[in-house]
Amino acid sequence: MIIRLLLLVLMFWPLNLMAAPSPDAVQAELERSVQRASATGKKTDAWQRQRQGILEEIQDAELKLEWARFQLQKRERWLLAEKKNSAILAANIASAQETRDKLAPFLEVLYADLEEEVETDLPFHGDERRRRLAFIREALDDQGASLSDKLGKLLQAMQVELDYGYSTDVVETIVADGGEQVQATIFRLGRLALFRLLDRGTRAQRFDDKAGQWQDLPEGSASEIAKAVEVARKKRVTTVLSLPLAVLPLKDDLLAEEK
Repeated sequence: MIIRLLLLVLMFWPLNLMAAPSPDAVQAELERSVQRASATGKKTDAWQRQRQGILEEIQDAELKLEWARFQLQKRERWLLAEKKNSAILAANIASAQETRDKLAPFLEVLYADLEEEVETDLPFHGDERRRRLAFIREALDDQGASLSDKLGKLLQAMQVELDYGYSTDVVETIVADGGEQVQATIFRLGRLALFRLLDRGTRAQRFDDKAGQWQDLPEGSASEIAKAVEVARKKRVTTVLSLPLAVLPLKDDLLAEEK
């Protein structure tokens, strides 16, 4: 029995001694393990970097997507506003066209009124006023001129005519009186009255716009009109004057009517 045990020990002992690794083998195995761990670590680092890159790309894509959505919403709002503006613009264009269609005949009405006013008004600055009317007529007939330009010129002419009502002037000229050409001093008082002094200022007349002719004024009117002429020429201080703004019948006319 003992002998058998010894034999068994002797049989397995060399095997145990042969199975034990040597220090070099252990060192080599450790180095291989370290290398495998290092390789695994490098792969892990590479994967981490790749993962981080993918995450950054995803984040960048999300930011770009949000920016694209923002731009899309902004563009949609802009398009909506443009549609509204286009609708408003179309309405304004239609309104402007309607106004233009109505303005053209309205300008003709204004011109006709202005022309009638000049023709029926007191006879002063005739050449100047007729030239102004001709200028306005030419502007209205100009197909290339804008309606605003035509309206501006017409309103300017109307303003000039309106200003005549707030001004006075004195003109020395030659007029026809009794079939003769005589010297006359013509005094305009706004658009209220038009006077003239004849015979060196001793005789006065007033233009009767209803009759369309000059009519003599009563004696004593010439001196008041002469004073008004001096005031208009700034040769006399402004003062209260008694001017005949309506033609009064002369004494001879009154006597003739009574008879």
